[in-house]
Formats: sequence, structure tokens, C-alpha cells
Amino acid sequence: MIDSIVFDLGGVVIGRDYDRYGHEIAEFSFLQGDRPFPEYWKLYDSGRCSREEVVAAISAETTLTPAQADAKLDRLMELFNEFHDTAELIAQLSAKGYKLYVLSNMPADFYAYVSRFDVFRYFDGQIISSAEKIMKPDPRFFGLLTERFGLKPENTLFVDDKPTNTEAARRLGFNVCLFTPGRESCDAIRAILGIKCDR
Repeated sequence: MIDSIVFDLGGVVIGRDYDRYGHEIAEFSFLQGDRPFPEYWKLYDSGRCSREEVVAAISAETTLTPAQADAKLDRLMELFNEFHDTAELIAQLSAKGYKLYVLSNMPADFYAYVSRFDVFRYFDGQIISSAEKIMKPDPRFFGLLTERFGLKPENTLFVDDKPTNTEAARRLGFNVCLFTPGRESCDAIRAILGIKCDR
């Protein structure tokens, strides 16, 4: 029986309207879908390089000046919003007594910004890659999750928008849901848990 649900953040709990604002942040199109990340972003996510180093790398790979690259990073953070359907689901799961957790690859400054959103009050624990210097899909990151919170993979549902991460979790014995923002994926989670959909 599933008693715990683990959520990724970007693309699941929070996200950006790329259709509307994508032209402003075209340099970061790799953040959409399951595309390979540049090495500098992997290091940023894993807390192994500074924001200043990332700014320098972005500037070197684009036509942006360092000041412009720094401003673009700020804009990336500012464009984050809670996904309404996911936030509604998380509140419902909390009310039903499920234990809720976060396992996310995210730079420290991005996490500091988004963790102020209201939805975060429902989580019983959070593990962020930049704080741990390890990231998905490394099996050790999932091992840290189970050890820290006493989770059993067979009793845990892992929700992520990237197939590489859900497949890594599946191989470790987790129940998984590959997520696409919106009502359909939220209702798929309800179906997995045997929760009746209201509409």
C-alpha cells in the first residue's frame, strides 16, 4: 500500500509558462522536457559551482554579457509559479494523511526563491541536490531519500516529469508516475492511489 508520495519540483509542482515567456529565456530551452543539460548547469544543480561561475559560462556560450546573463537567471526564478492543479492535489493528499516529500535537482538560490510558495507547507521533508552534492538519476540520491525519511520504495510513489528519473526510480522498486503538468496527470496519481476524482 502506498503511504508516501515524493514529488520533483520543476515541471511537477512548479513551472514556467514557456509559451508566453520562452522568448525571454531562450538560452535555457534545455530546461524543458528531458533534454541533456550543459555541464555547467549540472554542476549548478549539484551545488558544485557558484552562480558567478554559471554566469561566466552562460556569457561564454551566448551573446550575453555577464550582467545580462545574471539578469536572465533572475528572470528564470521570477517566472516560476505553482501549478494550480498540482497544489490542489498536494493539499488533498495531505488532508488524507499521506506523507509528502520533495526530491529535486535544483540550484540553491532557485530553491531559496521557490520554497516560499504556499504549497511547500504541505511537505514533510525535502531533499535538494545542491545541498547534498548529488542528484537524480543517481541511485545514491534515492538511497538518501529512503534512509533519511525511512521510506520503503514499494510503499512510495515517485512523481517526476523526466523519464530518465522515473526509470531510475522504477529500477529501485518505487512506484512511479511520469508527470505532465495539468489535471490529467493529477488525476492519474489519484487513480494510482484509489482516490475518486471530483470531476
